[in-house]
Amino acid sequence: MTWKTILSFIVSATVLTLMIGWLMVANLLPIQAAIDYSEAERSFVQIWLQVAIVIGLLLPGIAFLVWIRHPNLRAVFGFYLLVLAIQIVSEQIFSRVFSSSILVIIGTLYTAFRVWQLWQSQHFLRSIGAPSGKVGDRLAHGLL
Repeated sequence: MTWKTILSFIVSATVLTLMIGWLMVANLLPIQAAIDYSEAERSFVQIWLQVAIVIGLLLPGIAFLVWIRHPNLRAVFGFYLLVLAIQIVSEQIFSRVFSSSILVIIGTLYTAFRVWQLWQSQHFLRSIGAPSGKVGDRLAHGLL
């Protein structure tokens, strides 16, 4: 994963989001401006967001700090956290400019990219022999 790859994705996702947002405002896409959640759906979304924060933000953030002295691991988690931060900022800005429905599109684009990013990083780390499979065991035994 390189800066060029990350920047290319961010620019592409931003342009695509702007185009979709413009099409929504012009009523050329059949997407509702607001999502009308029931009470049960709101509860689910709140729980989902809490789980997503723990899994998607806190765990990679802790891993980044734990492996900050390992350049390859630091780059993997640093790029991941950078993309996540850009996603959050994009969601905040575009949901105010267009509508809250755009969050689904942004979330889908960025989540797909982050999954691919983690998959690529796993292959990269395996190829260089970085710590991977037994990380949980090492953490549990205080070896890292």
